[in-house]
Amino acid sequence: MSQLEQRLARDLDDIRSSIHRLGIAVHEGLSKAVEALVTGDSRLSYQVILGDHPVNREVDALNLKCHRFIAKHLPSAGHLRFISSSLRIIILIERLGDYAVTISRESVQMKSTPSGDFKNDLEKMAGDALTMLHRSLTAYSSQDPELATSTSKLASSVDRDFLVTLSDLLGQDMDLLTRSEQFARLVIVRQIERVADQAKNLCEEVVFSSTGKTKQRRRYRLLFLDAEDNAATQIAVALCRKFHADRISSSSLGKTPAEAISRDIQNLCEERGLELSGQDPSGIYSDSEHWRDHDVLITLNSDIADYCSELPYGVVPIRWDLPLDAGAEQVFHFISDKVDDLVHLVRGPSVD
Repeated sequence: MSQLEQRLARDLDDIRSSIHRLGIAVHEGLSKAVEALVTGDSRLSYQVILGDHPVNREVDALNLKCHRFIAKHLPSAGHLRFISSSLRIIILIERLGDYAVTISRESVQMKSTPSGDFKNDLEKMAGDALTMLHRSLTAYSSQDPELATSTSKLASSVDRDFLVTLSDLLGQDMDLLTRSEQFARLVIVRQIERVADQAKNLCEEVVFSSTGKTKQRRRYRLLFLDAEDNAATQIAVALCRKFHADRISSSSLGKTPAEAISRDIQNLCEERGLELSGQDPSGIYSDSEHWRDHDVLITLNSDIADYCSELPYGVVPIRWDLPLDAGAEQVFHFISDKVDDLVHLVRGPSVD
């Protein structure tokens, strides 16, 4: 190995070990923040808050070290992937430190410590999230994509913990807490959940830096709604499946669905090479939970309130107004333009 290669390897090891040490320090800060929360130890909470200052200084130093590495070695391929991932991981670790500070600041404002089922589930959630973070830091230090991949799968357990803990928070003892304490507990639960989210992001960076594989974006979910689901909505679904199937998942429903797709629409789609097999007019959901299965609900010449009495959080409704008395050809052009514009908006232009 040449001297240049030795210096490069030494600098890489220095960056990797420094980031790992910083991550472990933040992990310790988060553990202390949770301990202070459940024990009511305000002195420990203030210790965590003050301890964030060295973390921020080290973040600045590591950013500078990574940029100097780039200027010094002009890395490429795997080395460049590692440095670019490390820069993102440094930001990620800084945010984790901020979560510890937020938990601690909220803790010292609380007049009572968590108790009962809420305390037990909160501790379990925090334990699972911190375990996930520790494993992700180990995966980074060893550049182990298999460990990173297996660790990412633990996020679903923390998601379940979050729902259980949130249910406890909103349970029968809610009225016994002041508004400020209710809010503080909600913030704390959310911050702990974010620890797992960031640990998962760290794992994805490890996989990218060690293998070059990037996270596959899930397909965006569209649902088209109108009265009978036998014309414009069917065209929209057919267009999505033909031209945007790699980025968009689509389906359609009608308030009072027709027995079959309009003959004019069938003929038009056949002429345009659009496949309608497997598509039939369908009725709207009886279980409101199914609305959560979509990202955007597109209503045609109607409002979302005509179909869904309560829109789930995170679901976006939009309305398209077709020209009155439009023929099949006009409907096709209108829907085609609208679908292209929407897909471009939410997923960007297609890449050939």
